[in-house]
Amino acid sequence: MKQTITLDIPLQLHLLCELLDTSPQAVLQAFVNDVSLEVNSSGSDERGLAVGYFLRCGYGMHRYEPEQVEQMFDGLNWLRFQQYANHDAAFQALQFLQTWYEEWKAKMKTR
Repeated sequence: MKQTITLDIPLQLHLLCELLDTSPQAVLQAFVNDVSLEVNSSGSDERGLAVGYFLRCGYGMHRYEPEQVEQMFDGLNWLRFQQYANHDAAFQALQFLQTWYEEWKAKMKTR
């Protein structure tokens, strides 16, 4: 599933990308791939730093304990390894993600 979003790009990022002969879209797509632990991400260091940034920002900590969010990323990383090892596992990946999502949704803190 792909989702298209619209972002307001600060002038600083636009100008920096212009100077560096890249685009804000390329920079942000690479980050999205890294934090999602996609097979086609930038590399292991970049994935680790993106996940670290995500955790450090505290996203979702009102719904889950920090260790649980780390476990979520562990599950996504396991999936990345499976996809890397077996290139035709698209259906199984979708099935895994649906189960992964439903299990984590059931563990969500209630207020």
